[in-house]
Amino acid sequence: MRSAINPTDHAFADGAVFAKPKSLDEARKMLASYDEYITSIDHYAALLLSIWTRFSNSAQISENVSLGLGARLINGNQQKSIVIEGPSAVRGILRAENNGHIHIDRFVYIGDDTILSSHISIKIGYATLIAHGVQIFDNDSHPTHAYQREIQFRRMLGDKSEYVELEIKSEPVTIGKRCWIGLNSLILKGVTIGDNTIVAANSVVVSDLPAGVIAVGNPAKVVRKLNPEELENT
Repeated sequence: MRSAINPTDHAFADGAVFAKPKSLDEARKMLASYDEYITSIDHYAALLLSIWTRFSNSAQISENVSLGLGARLINGNQQKSIVIEGPSAVRGILRAENNGHIHIDRFVYIGDDTILSSHISIKIGYATLIAHGVQIFDNDSHPTHAYQREIQFRRMLGDKSEYVELEIKSEPVTIGKRCWIGLNSLILKGVTIGDNTIVAANSVVVSDLPAGVIAVGNPAKVVRKLNPEELENT
């Protein structure tokens, strides 16, 4: 796999993705070929090295993974709770809470402005494409109980005066191999998506989808099965 994928390789990509630089100087050299897109080599070289340091320290990440300058990783768990196999490209945000796990298989694309948020488990299968703006949550993010939501936000603001155990509902999410999740789609907790399935842009998936179909809408519904020609070599 190349050390950097050219921005023109993907119509909606925000800049290149890069292999792990061994030093700040190597990061500068990687970025130098993209001066048409990057106006401050020193700034972005430091950013690239910082991103890679965070991923390397907080996840099990293969050497042939590539990261974009918008990639972010937040891991409240141990390092082994986030696994990124390669070759793959990650441009978005991966967030694992204290009990969360994220597993990204080989040849996976995680697009710009995506969010994967895990309280339990999110699994992305082999050769699946996650388009830009997709959000995948195995949890509700906030309690459904109104007072608990207040307490949760007060904690974010630094108020530790009252202890309340927060109840945030969570169920694992599994996306099969060779799926395509269209731009700005939302995958909610407890969903399993079968192999080769396509989720159309702006869809909201709230229940399981079978393998080999196209699903559209809010909530996402199957509109047709993929024909045999579209499933060759699977």
